[in-house]
Amino acid sequence: MINLAEGEKVLYEIRRHWYVLFMESFIVAVLFLVPWMIFFGLSTIDVSLLSGEGAILFFFASLWLFVTWIVFMIIWTNYYLDVWLITDVRIIDIEQFSLFRRDMSEFRLDRIQDVTIEVKGLLPTLLHFGDVHVQTAGEMRRFTIKGVPDPYGLRDKLIKEHDRAVNESHGLDSHT
Repeated sequence: MINLAEGEKVLYEIRRHWYVLFMESFIVAVLFLVPWMIFFGLSTIDVSLLSGEGAILFFFASLWLFVTWIVFMIIWTNYYLDVWLITDVRIIDIEQFSLFRRDMSEFRLDRIQDVTIEVKGLLPTLLHFGDVHVQTAGEMRRFTIKGVPDPYGLRDKLIKEHDRAVNESHGLDSHT
């Protein structure tokens, strides 16, 4: 659970690009079609689903469909729960690895030292997504969100919020 300080507001909620979810889901969708292709093939060799062999095949096909549906739901859950929350004070990095494994890190906006963008490949370039790496002061840890939409826009937002946070921590008016 995320506890925000009193008066702290979530400014941005960043998730991976839809293409990342699409590619992982596409593979599962292809696997989902395997039993249907088998049943289509069985209809050409005249195996009845009412026979013993047909009932066993139907059972395993149903099991296969159930498992692929569960895998899709795990992929979607990991996609949805893997998020960066940018507040007016800090960045909260929630990285979902599986249904029961999650890492949560946070760092203050005024601790940002460097923001690096990495866009690799033709599709990420055309679809405008890539990785954003944020180096913080004090720790040698580098925070990364992979496959983020509009990484250049996110970098600009982070730098703007960093400048605002630094000005506020030094008691300067952000409008000067």
